[in-house]
Amino acid sequence: MKTKWLLLLPLLATVAVSGCRTVRAQGPEIKIPPAKKQLSQAKRNLKQKAAVSKMPAVLGGLVQSDSWIIYKDKQQEEFKGHVSYDNGTYRFRADYALSERALHRFTAKGNVYLRQAETNAPEYQAYADYARYNYKTQKGILTANKGKQIRLIYTDKKNGTATAYAKKAEFDLNEQIFILEGNVRVGRDTPQGPQTLTADKATYRQAKNHLLLEGGASASDSLRTLEADTIIYDGNNNASYAYGSRPLLHGTSEEGTFAIIADKVQTDNEGKKIILDGKVQGWAVSPRLNDSSANTKF
Repeated sequence: MKTKWLLLLPLLATVAVSGCRTVRAQGPEIKIPPAKKQLSQAKRNLKQKAAVSKMPAVLGGLVQSDSWIIYKDKQQEEFKGHVSYDNGTYRFRADYALSERALHRFTAKGNVYLRQAETNAPEYQAYADYARYNYKTQKGILTANKGKQIRLIYTDKKNGTATAYAKKAEFDLNEQIFILEGNVRVGRDTPQGPQTLTADKATYRQAKNHLLLEGGASASDSLRTLEADTIIYDGNNNASYAYGSRPLLHGTSEEGTFAIIADKVQTDNEGKKIILDGKVQGWAVSPRLNDSSANTKF
């Protein structure tokens, strides 16, 4: 049978342990048969439920694991084997977890899964091999083992989804900053259709709706692809910029196919208006022009 203990989470947090005290009353000597295992287990479960009832519903819950060890001197609690937690709003799974109360830190390893789904709020999910979170600073990190990637899934209140893959992710929930590194790839839904973003590094400032893609960056949809060293998506100002390594914009328009190189490319986020700065070079092929009778003269 798996052991259950009280866990407090902002996202990941520490284990709270309640103590007990026995009182001896003098009376006649009576032989009492040993308690049955089922009765002892029921008493332990009752104590746990009593402890949970004293905690706020949003923060309190039960974590399960195959084994649990407490190190009093170090202020640490260690969970091993099938570690899991679910209070409806927060869900957590891992093969191993370590709570370090003195450092305000929680660490998880092996098949890590995190989910936050508050009522009337966006949903966050994360898959990783390693996770560390400081619930005092609200900073954390997710990493993947060699040859693997972490996966992050964001679903907004309208069920629009963005899925990101990377080697590593660092986050600051207080500042709402997320930094992804290592073969970053993001797929997301937009009003114009699915869009794919790639880069060596991506920095997203959620409060400002601002995304910075650095190193071999690209942004593409079903019609166009923009490639550059750096791409900036400014959601609040409805603008995107691309520069470095001579940005290349290519794809299909109502007039036909095209490919354009410039020093800097600026567009609105719907792709309806495109501004090219610097030395501009390119070509365009229009089926309407190719099929024109004027072409027979050449």
